[in-house]
Amino acid sequence: MVERKTPEVVRGVFRGIRSSYDRLDSMISFGQDNKWRKKLVGNLKFPVDGTILDCGAGTGKLTELIQKVFPGCKTISLDITSEMFRPDKIRNTVFIEGSAEDIPLADASVDAVVSSYMTRNLIDVDRYFSEAFRVLKPGGMMVNMDIFNPTIPVFSQFFSLYFYRFMPVLGNFLSGTGSYTYLANSVKYFFSPEEVLKKIERTGFSNVAMRRLMLGSVFIHSGTKPNHNNSE
Repeated sequence: MVERKTPEVVRGVFRGIRSSYDRLDSMISFGQDNKWRKKLVGNLKFPVDGTILDCGAGTGKLTELIQKVFPGCKTISLDITSEMFRPDKIRNTVFIEGSAEDIPLADASVDAVVSSYMTRNLIDVDRYFSEAFRVLKPGGMMVNMDIFNPTIPVFSQFFSLYFYRFMPVLGNFLSGTGSYTYLANSVKYFFSPEEVLKKIERTGFSNVAMRRLMLGSVFIHSGTKPNHNNSE
């Protein structure tokens, strides 16, 4: 039975694994998760002193990488589970407890919006894309990365066996929770990469693109907020 996704369920999942999340994330991905984050950051284009909003920032691995690659930028770390924040490790960022579906920032206030492994945990993905569009300055960029069901023959069968059967058992055992069953299902029942691409396009982003990684099990989607006013 698939657990109904609610903000309370998502908070409970990540509160339960906050101390083991980074270690298990790297173990389960065979150390590839950081390489994928580097590819996400490699897609970013914004002013050298720009402001970047990291949605679903969690323990801050993406925020930390952004700060290293773009030392002149300002970062904002947003997550609904404040227990995941690590202010002792991730410095010079603004931590905000809040939802990516209702971003507590002013219109046109940031130069880039990024997220990694977050969208499949949302109740309303379209709402997140609309909120990202709203808080971006004209010309600002959104870059999103997540895990998807691969469709390549043979690899898709291996992925299903590993990610939906082996990984939940291992993750639940090592974390002492049932959180990894939820995380596996969040991928299994998520939209396809093509559907996510269409959602971003319908939001109003231009230059929308997607990049396939790891034989189609990870995708990076990106789009730019047009410079022209909506009234034009």
